[in-house]
Amino acid sequence: MPTKKTNQLMMKDIDVVDLILLDHQYLKECIEILTKENSEKRKKLSTARDFLDALAKHSLAEKKSIYTPLESHPELHFNILEAQVEHGIVDKKVRLIKRRLAHARILHDEVEAELKVLAEIVRHHLKEEESEFLPKLREEIEDEALRTMGARFMRLRKFEKGELSQMPHLEEELIQWKDSVQKISSLFLKKMDRYVENLKH
Repeated sequence: MPTKKTNQLMMKDIDVVDLILLDHQYLKECIEILTKENSEKRKKLSTARDFLDALAKHSLAEKKSIYTPLESHPELHFNILEAQVEHGIVDKKVRLIKRRLAHARILHDEVEAELKVLAEIVRHHLKEEESEFLPKLREEIEDEALRTMGARFMRLRKFEKGELSQMPHLEEELIQWKDSVQKISSLFLKKMDRYVENLKH
C-alpha cells in the first residue's frame, strides 16, 4: 500500500521526460484533427495555428534543455544528431506554413495538405522519441540532471491554456509558473503526481 509520501510529487520528482510526454499529449490531439479527412476546415485552421505555435515552442525548449547540453554525450550523440536534423526540417516547415496562415480566413487545399504531411512527420518523430530516445535518456542521465533539464524545459516552453486539456485543473497554476521552479505550489505537485502516475500505466 503506497504511503502518503509516495502520493505526493516532491519537487525532486519532476523531470524533463515527464514534461515532454505531457507536451506530446497536446501535440497528438492537434495531429488527430489535422490528419482526419472529415474534420471541418474552420476547426483545422484554428487547430493549425495552435499546433504550429506549440510545435515551435516545444522544439526550442527541447533543443535548449536537452540537445545542446547533451550533444557530446557518447551514448546519446547520434540520437541527438538525428533529432536535430528532424527538428530543422520541421522548424523550417513550421515557419513557412505560419507565414501562409498569418492572415488566412480559409484553409486552402494546398496548405491543408502541407499541414497533414507535417502532422504525419511530427507523429513519427514523437513515436520514435517516446519509444527510443526518452527511455535511453532516462537510462543514461542521472535523475538530478533530468530534473534540472525539466525546469529549463518548463521555463522555455511557456504552456498556454489550450495545450493543457489533459489536465485543465492545472492550467492557471502552470501558466503562472514562468520563471522559477520555486513558484510551483504543493497542490500543483500533488496534481502533477497523479497525472504522471497515469502516464506510467
